[in-house]
Amino acid sequence: MPIPGINQPETIQLPGPYRLRRYDGHCELALPGYRDPMVYENSEGIFDIDKIPDLDYVQSMCRYLDANGELYFIEALEKGVYVPIGDVTVKDENPPIAIWRGEYRGKGLGTLVMRAVISRLRELGYERIHGSTVYKWNENSLKMHLKLGFKVVRETEKDYYLDLEL
Repeated sequence: MPIPGINQPETIQLPGPYRLRRYDGHCELALPGYRDPMVYENSEGIFDIDKIPDLDYVQSMCRYLDANGELYFIEALEKGVYVPIGDVTVKDENPPIAIWRGEYRGKGLGTLVMRAVISRLRELGYERIHGSTVYKWNENSLKMHLKLGFKVVRETEKDYYLDLEL
């Protein structure tokens, strides 16, 4: 929880058949997503096949994100049931988004999710998102950030760092 004493909503409805559902400790639901090369390369920066995330990695990541922000599963309504298709953490420093299932990528879902993050942070009284990190090879993520008004404030050989005034 980013602000002590503030309750995290159970769900945040997004436009269309999508919602964010508060993380409930079932990190194993994320494991197949983090074993997808598109996710572990673009989200985690992992290219070594021997370091593909396992359950311990995903558990550690979920524990960290849950302790340092509001961790949600991104869910899509499929045949009348919401199913997890990604995750996001609402926090003012480098809020991470991962869309685990390929059929949901490239359709604007990341933008919807980041808009929800921005809205939630404003609601919580934050004035800025800082240090949002995008790998240089993840062109879609960079385009999304720039479209939403983020500015590149620093870059390294492999990363862009972006900020957004809320």
